[in-house]
Amino acid sequence: MPAVKVPTAGLTKPTIRLRATFKAALLLLALFMVLLPRNRLSPLAYPLLFGVPLVYAAVRRDSERAFLLWTTYAISFAGFIVGRRLADDTGVPWLHQYVIAIDRAIGFGTLPTLAFQRLWYSATLPTRLDAITIGFHLSYYIVPPSVGIILWITNRTAFERYLLAISATYLIGLLVHFLLPTVPPWMAAREGFAEPMARVLYDRVHTAWPTFYSFGNALAGGNDVAAMPSLHMAAATLVALGFARIGRLMALLGLLYALGMGFSLVYTGEHYVADLLGGMIIAALCWRIAPAVLDRMMPANDDLRVAAEPQLLA
Repeated sequence: MPAVKVPTAGLTKPTIRLRATFKAALLLLALFMVLLPRNRLSPLAYPLLFGVPLVYAAVRRDSERAFLLWTTYAISFAGFIVGRRLADDTGVPWLHQYVIAIDRAIGFGTLPTLAFQRLWYSATLPTRLDAITIGFHLSYYIVPPSVGIILWITNRTAFERYLLAISATYLIGLLVHFLLPTVPPWMAAREGFAEPMARVLYDRVHTAWPTFYSFGNALAGGNDVAAMPSLHMAAATLVALGFARIGRLMALLGLLYALGMGFSLVYTGEHYVADLLGGMIIAALCWRIAPAVLDRMMPANDDLRVAAEPQLLA
C-alpha cells in the first residue's frame, strides 16, 4: 500500500516540530521500556518483536494510529512485567482458599490439576505431553506480539482492537495481582494447602537444562503469587479473538491455541481453572470495549482510512 502523507495544512511550523518531538520522545520511551523486561527464551525477543514494529510505524507517515497503539502496548506490557515483581511484597496476605474452592467445585471435589496429573504425569518418565505443555507455556513470551504483527498486515481493524485490548488487559491484570496475590497450585501443594502436585515446568526443564531454567527464572520470574488472573490465558484468548477476524482457518488455529494454553497451564500446575476464567473474563471485557475506546481516544485521521471488513464474530 503506497504511503499517504499526513496532512499538515493549517499547522504552523512550531506545531509540526512539537508533534515530531513528542513522537520521537514517545518512541524512545517505548523502546526503553521494552529493554526492561526480559524473555525466558531470549533477551533479544522483546526488543525485536516490539522494537521493529515501533520503529517502522514511527517512520511511516500513514501509521499514526499504529504507532500510538504499538507504544501503548509496549509501555503497558513492560509496565506489567516490571510492576508484577512488586505485587507480592505489599503486605497483602497471600490467598489460596477461594481458588481451591472454585476448582474443587469445577472438578466435583477434585482439583483439575490433580486429576490431569494422575492421568498423564509421571515423576520419573518425561512424556511428549510434558514437552508440548511446556512449549505452550513458553509460547506466551513470543506469540502475542507476533500476532499483533500478523493482524497489522492482514486486518487493520482487528489489529487496532487487539493492541488496545491486550494493553488494557495487562494493566488490569497488574492491578488484580496487587489486590489479590494468589498462590498457584504447585505452591499450594508445597505449603500443604492441597494434595501433592508436580510443577511440571520446574521438574522437566530444571532437571534437563538447569542452566536454561535458572536463566529463564532470573529474567522472567520474580512473583510466584501472581496467579490470578492468568495473563497467559488472557493473551491466548485475545489471540483467538484476533485470529477469528482473519478467516475460518485462522479462527480454528486461534481456538486450538487458546484451548492448548488453558490445558497446559492447569496440567503443569501453574494455574487453577479459576485463574484461567479470570484472565478470559478480563480479556473478553477489554476486547468488547476496545472499539468504543478507540473511537473516543484515537479518532480516525485523514491519513488512515480503514475499510469495512467482514467479521466472523460480533
